[in-house]
Amino acid sequence: MSAREIISALRDKRSELADAIAELERQVDRQRADLGHVDATIRLFDPSIEDEAPRSTAPRAHNNWFRPGECRRRIYDVLREATEPMTTRDVVAGVMKAKGLPADDARTRELVHKTVLCSLNRARDTIERSEAAGVTAWRVI
Repeated sequence: MSAREIISALRDKRSELADAIAELERQVDRQRADLGHVDATIRLFDPSIEDEAPRSTAPRAHNNWFRPGECRRRIYDVLREATEPMTTRDVVAGVMKAKGLPADDARTRELVHKTVLCSLNRARDTIERSEAAGVTAWRVI
């Protein structure tokens, strides 16, 4: 490839990137205008509200094992089959077995344990936590 062809390709790429940036800037301008309209509408309903910095909601990170909501559904499945409250370790083992994850991989088990524990703690309205002799157990309410 000659230098002339390389420079031509780079100019084309630069033009493509500049066009993409211009489009993104137009999108930002439209979003800012929409935000202004929403703020004005809020003030119509409550004039005492002052402009506040918008609260950003950080996107939740999802893991590679479970689709959104799947972990909690698998937890419910494991706990429904239990005749008595289950320890977190038992719930994790049941979820890993149902999902087909390797039980002998310590790192995977540790990460799934964290995911399951977070899901259990977020499901306080439907899953009951109890402690006996320093052991935490879970059951569906």
